[in-house]
Amino acid sequence: MTFENYLRQIVNDIDDQSVQGIARKAIDIGFEGLTDRQKYTLEEGISDFIMSECPYCEDEINYEDMQFAIHNGKCSFCEHRWNKMQAE
Repeated sequence: MTFENYLRQIVNDIDDQSVQGIARKAIDIGFEGLTDRQKYTLEEGISDFIMSECPYCEDEINYEDMQFAIHNGKCSFCEHRWNKMQAE
């Protein structure tokens, strides 16, 4: 999944209208097509929607798993291990 595809998933959840507008522009033209200021504003504005690595195992989290990780506070592998440990 690309960053732009991830933006499609979260764009309606962005509260700040200017950040949402920049996100829509990034979806249309690509992140690299944004100005440096727009990139900075977007990155800062969606920081709550980004988890680059799992706080437990420190593995990189890809965009396909990012919403899961943000919701659960950890990657799917660590969540699986946690659930397995709880079941024992």
